[in-house]
Amino acid sequence: MIRSTALLFSGFFFAFCMSPAKRKLEPIFPVAPAIWYSTELDSLNAKKMFEQSLDYEKSIEILENKNQLLPLGNLAFKSAHISIGGNPIVFHNGLERYVTSDQLLRPRLHAHELKEWFKQAQHDVVFLSIHATYQTKIDSIDVAIFDEIPIHAKVILCVFGDKSILAQIPTKRIDAIILAKENHEIAQERVSQLIFGSIGATAKLGKELHSLDQVFSAGKAIQTSSNGRLKFSCPEEIGVDSKKLSGIDLIAQEGIEKGAYPGCQVLVAVNDQIIWRKCYGKQSYESEATYVQQTDVYDIASVTKIAASTLLAMHLQSKGQYSLDKKLKDYIPEVTGDGPFGNILIRDMMAHQAGLTPWIPFYKRTIQNGQWNTAIYSQTKKAGFEHQVATGLYINDSYADSMYAQILKSTLGPKKYEYSDLCYYFTQKILEKQIGQKQNTFLEKQIYRPMGLRYMRYLPLEHFDRSHIIPTENDQAFRKQLLHGFVHDPGAAMLGGVAGHAGIFANATDLASIMQLFLNKGQYAGMEFFSESVCNEYTKQQFPGNRRGAGFDRPNASGGGTCDELASSQSFGHSGFTGTLAWADPKNKVIFIFLSNRVNPSQDNWKIRDMNIRTRIQHVIYQSLQ
Repeated sequence: MIRSTALLFSGFFFAFCMSPAKRKLEPIFPVAPAIWYSTELDSLNAKKMFEQSLDYEKSIEILENKNQLLPLGNLAFKSAHISIGGNPIVFHNGLERYVTSDQLLRPRLHAHELKEWFKQAQHDVVFLSIHATYQTKIDSIDVAIFDEIPIHAKVILCVFGDKSILAQIPTKRIDAIILAKENHEIAQERVSQLIFGSIGATAKLGKELHSLDQVFSAGKAIQTSSNGRLKFSCPEEIGVDSKKLSGIDLIAQEGIEKGAYPGCQVLVAVNDQIIWRKCYGKQSYESEATYVQQTDVYDIASVTKIAASTLLAMHLQSKGQYSLDKKLKDYIPEVTGDGPFGNILIRDMMAHQAGLTPWIPFYKRTIQNGQWNTAIYSQTKKAGFEHQVATGLYINDSYADSMYAQILKSTLGPKKYEYSDLCYYFTQKILEKQIGQKQNTFLEKQIYRPMGLRYMRYLPLEHFDRSHIIPTENDQAFRKQLLHGFVHDPGAAMLGGVAGHAGIFANATDLASIMQLFLNKGQYAGMEFFSESVCNEYTKQQFPGNRRGAGFDRPNASGGGTCDELASSQSFGHSGFTGTLAWADPKNKVIFIFLSNRVNPSQDNWKIRDMNIRTRIQHVIYQSLQ
């Protein structure tokens, strides 16, 4: 079953955006034209849905924007959404795509309610939205509510409907004011995008505001630009017929029907706009399994290498704290010594041509006669056994030293391209030494949260309900259980779930934002996480005869490989063992994300590879753009 949830907000579905099937948009709440329907938007009824969306987008007016608060950039704040009047669900869920907001949604709201509510938490940003009600407009507002909003909080007022309500509002307390022309689902959705910079504001202030007792200059434009966040859009908005992308549905569904994976998420972004965002199938093959949702997170396996470790390396190199042209001994001599491993050049290592062994099955030494070695594992958490490997299984805290000892005892091969996970065991040591903390903590606080990425984390059980974590393998070789909320990769698990080569869980939308950050050359939402020069250095081919960048996979010299043959030679990304792929093409401005759990219930299932599911879908995307 296909679950199309590109813009699915509590039963409201923008079918035109993400589905080739034609559907009629019905409003959540009936609209009373005499009160809430603006005459200047009369022509919208006769237009196609995507044209209506663009017209609504162009009609949104910003009346106030103190200290250029909009668009919101760094999203590492606590927010609240207070709504008054008609149904605000689309707007609220639009906000929820970017931030988690405590909500107080009321047809009527009085100051005493708000006073008690705000005692529960301190909010940095308050979204106050006023909405039309059916058959009546809001005649009055208890202005005392503005006195109850925490003084330190930034207040963003969004009015969906008649402008006259502004005459009742004390605007001095408000930092930003946005006026939409009516309480329509499309208006709510586009205003939410404008607030966070996925779209800009181009409208000028209407002359009718002269009649209000406000300080709005008629005809003066208060405009904003996109800050680099991906826009939630539809194929038609970039001139692509949705029908041309219907092949994505067919291929994704074919993979499910033939047992390549139980379900998946697929996302396509073109020209900085998400034009396809769908969920397919279920979390697992069990009949009672739930359908995949947009907020479900997958184990992205080796995509961690670029979404976490390489990203962090680029961030530190931009600060002069990391260099591809240094050797391991320059950073971690206490680990490598001055021998062959210490003399490995980091550029060689991150391009997978340092001669490192491809993979070491560390777990095999810890199992005797099919049983866990009790000196290495404990089935309860206790002193010395703090790192959890799986449900009811903890590893000796010092065993990581034994893992590195095994790496250093392995044989270094010749300097030629050979993919190896071991590269990122060393990058983790370097990066964590440079930042002085675990890389999961640094990434969350310094990069993921500011970017607004709430569905990309190591150690997912610390952040998400298990019901939103996609299960992977029924691992009988090592952990003797279905892996659900624990990293699939055994080496990463033995490091406690935080590793350089694996361990990140994410949904397609947040992973697309990371790829957009790379396409933006380090810029995102008004913030710089690494420099353009560093981005260019890492994403380019490092050595002749080796397609790899520094951390990034790239197309073969003749095209294709991990990506489709139509992807440009400038494109880059990474695949993951669990059945994942993240790819960005700067020449064509295309991002492609495919997340699945093809290892459920067994990692021996390679149908996704044999059927070329990911590259075939990518081929459909490029063909539709041509």
